[in-house]
Amino acid sequence: MALRLRSARGSDASAIADLHIASWRDAYRDILPAEFLASGIETQLTAHWSATLSGRRRPGAVIVAMAGRHLAGFVAAWREGVNCHVDNLHVRPGMRNAGIGRALLSFAAQRLQDQGAVTADLWVFAANQGAIRFYLSLGAEMEPPTSRQTFGQTVIDRRIYWPSITTLITACAR
Repeated sequence: MALRLRSARGSDASAIADLHIASWRDAYRDILPAEFLASGIETQLTAHWSATLSGRRRPGAVIVAMAGRHLAGFVAAWREGVNCHVDNLHVRPGMRNAGIGRALLSFAAQRLQDQGAVTADLWVFAANQGAIRFYLSLGAEMEPPTSRQTFGQTVIDRRIYWPSITTLITACAR
């Protein structure tokens, strides 16, 4: 599968929202309430990506992975001081475990390192054991679980972090 990574454009907002919705419905069906996944996320995620890609840009990057003409995945990472905060990393259901997430994470981390980031972090649902294993395999460290709000839903999250963004970039290259 030929994969092409590029910066997201405003015209990608709908496709990113659709992939984000599909990813949440697949990966979080046992984590988030069924009624929220069935209808609540569509309006919120569509509005979120439309605003994110059309509004004033934050320091960081939204990167898409294209497999032919189809969106295979995306990552949104923001520079917060000297930290690269990975806000979203999603791969289309059925395309996971093919290296797409690793490629996206590496590309975004390199881009934010070029912008001055020296550390990296993200939040992951504590029940999302597959994602936690993935990040730990990339040399991440993990903090204890904590209760947080995500789109109006109370969830138990864990902060995953890399004290050196170089560790993350190097691990993604393996």
